[in-house]
Amino acid sequence: MHRTLSEKLQAILQDGMAVIGRHRESIAARWNEKLGELKKKQHIAAHSLEAAIELLSKHMTEANGEAREWLKTIGEAWRSHSCFSPSNKMTFVFTMLENAVHEVVQAIPGSTFHDHQAVQYLFSKMYEAVFSPTVDNQPDIGRFLEQLAVSRQMPIHWIAELDKADGRFYVKKLYGEAEWLPTDVHMMGADTIFSLGEQLLAYMPKARGKKRVIPLPWEESVFLFCTDEADHQVLPFLLHSFELFHAGGMALEQTKQDQLWKDAVILFDRLIMRAKSLQQAVEYISSGFVSYLPFERCALFAYSSVNESGFGLYGYKLDIDQIKSIREDINALPLIKQYVQQLQLLGNHMANVPPIYLSDAAEGLPAKYVEQFQLESIVIAPIYAPSENRLIGAAILDQGPGQPFTLSSDIFTAVMKFGQSAGEVLAKFNGGRPELVPSVPHLSPREIEVLKLVAEGASTYEAAKRLHLSEYTVRDYVSAILQKMNAKNRTEAIVKAIRDGII
Repeated sequence: MHRTLSEKLQAILQDGMAVIGRHRESIAARWNEKLGELKKKQHIAAHSLEAAIELLSKHMTEANGEAREWLKTIGEAWRSHSCFSPSNKMTFVFTMLENAVHEVVQAIPGSTFHDHQAVQYLFSKMYEAVFSPTVDNQPDIGRFLEQLAVSRQMPIHWIAELDKADGRFYVKKLYGEAEWLPTDVHMMGADTIFSLGEQLLAYMPKARGKKRVIPLPWEESVFLFCTDEADHQVLPFLLHSFELFHAGGMALEQTKQDQLWKDAVILFDRLIMRAKSLQQAVEYISSGFVSYLPFERCALFAYSSVNESGFGLYGYKLDIDQIKSIREDINALPLIKQYVQQLQLLGNHMANVPPIYLSDAAEGLPAKYVEQFQLESIVIAPIYAPSENRLIGAAILDQGPGQPFTLSSDIFTAVMKFGQSAGEVLAKFNGGRPELVPSVPHLSPREIEVLKLVAEGASTYEAAKRLHLSEYTVRDYVSAILQKMNAKNRTEAIVKAIRDGII
């Protein structure tokens, strides 16, 4: 079962919490060492650091729960503390706390880059929870209704939010004027919304004149609005207000989704920038597509514009040897060929190179690969270096054998950004050479058959007879082989083919 982008990043946060939870005593000791150093120097941030250590130490024992809830608790506790307010001093305190954790992790035998990255991501989200709490807050329907009830734009006396249980309606909560309500209002129930509204009106003081109750269903809730105005005067105002509330919630949700894919890009970039060789870069890129995006497998390919071919480089959660054995002429892949031609038409004007999503892999890949790797839905992510305006290769991504999926707009954007970052890293290790792939000529299967027979000593006539071809066709194949391999004669072509592992 594949995980969503949110779940993938949530897992990294949980890993960060697990690291802190396992080593909280060492971390607390290191924090106190830092505090002692600041106090000795009479540093202005010493008091704030001490308060921060006290607060975080108090909640460290809770670091085995759900990460986002833990961060929310930390954020609320931090903002309610009298010592803390956004400032350069508090940024310094946060940085010092995080650095101390990294120092502890670094000293642990067997610690990994992933441990450090999980801690770093956790602290970045902690900083947001403390100083930018609105990013993770959900729209508050209760606060919205309270404001609506006291608004002077429309005379609304009260708003009742209803519950339904066992076929009867109950008052869940009431907003606005409520001093006249009995204390057991939540026990008040009725078979219909109309009857419950009548009961509530009966409790209101008679001197307040004639009132009416207007029911309004919204999503999974039902609300009653008490007003003096007619339905046609009140309903447009209420509907417009709820639409604005809904739009605000949608905008906030979009902001959160955008932040998720941006987080994923940052984590991916930090991983692949650590590569110290081309092989490391290939491995980090392949694993990064799976670690930070909702995919389960990644096959990385290089593209040769000279040979118009794709070459397998690496497979993550796939058989690496099987991937490396793949060499395909893109002329045999119409969808890929058309895509590359479109990119070539754009020339130097490519700022972004979009990925290709196929709900059915058979629409774009040969059947033998679809069957071999049990491909269903796939994403073909271009590995493109914007600085060199060069297509280096592609990553083929899926969510596991036989797993269909759809591609949301945020993942589409993230895949494109991943491909750009990967392209720049591979271009750096490629030393500016035009092709990432080794300069091995790409021969078609039939050309390889001809070359093998020639290597065995077969004449043009014998090769033609065994392959059921004309001698003229075999001669054409031999000429093409010599040209592709830049060989002067058949003997030189055979030697090069054996050296390069073609035959």
